[in-house]
Amino acid sequence: MKHLPLVLFVLMVLVAAAFGGSSRLKEIRLNRVKATGVSCVASMRVLEGAIELYFDDHKEVEKTAEAVNDLINTHMDELIQGKYLRESLQDQVQGYFHELPLPKDALPVCHISAVASGTDYTLECSLHGSQETPRPLDDLLRLVKLDVDGNYDSSR
Repeated sequence: MKHLPLVLFVLMVLVAAAFGGSSRLKEIRLNRVKATGVSCVASMRVLEGAIELYFDDHKEVEKTAEAVNDLINTHMDELIQGKYLRESLQDQVQGYFHELPLPKDALPVCHISAVASGTDYTLECSLHGSQETPRPLDDLLRLVKLDVDGNYDSSR
């Protein structure tokens, strides 16, 4: 009985830590999902610069959305061999998805494609949207099957 207040105090601290820890875990997971969007937008900017340099050097190729899609989907190696890029930026797991509680066979990938925009094109990710109109966090969570607490939910 003499140690009862100490035991109660320790239990209260453990319970408080458990609740505080779970909200911190939620915050970390959601921030990691947000970071994937930042990483993807950065990759799209790098890819866009590489594409522009490629077309500046290859004036014989008309710069259309179809030509850009062909370049990034089937001729990415030309961008790498021409030193426009160091590595492929297509179909990668961006950012911190590998650190989230997702099954390894369900890790989402970013597939970047060119969408015709008037006389030019815009790069768009199948997961994160475009640089100008990124996908909202709630939609992104639904796509990667995470609930609002950052836990994997295969039914989503």
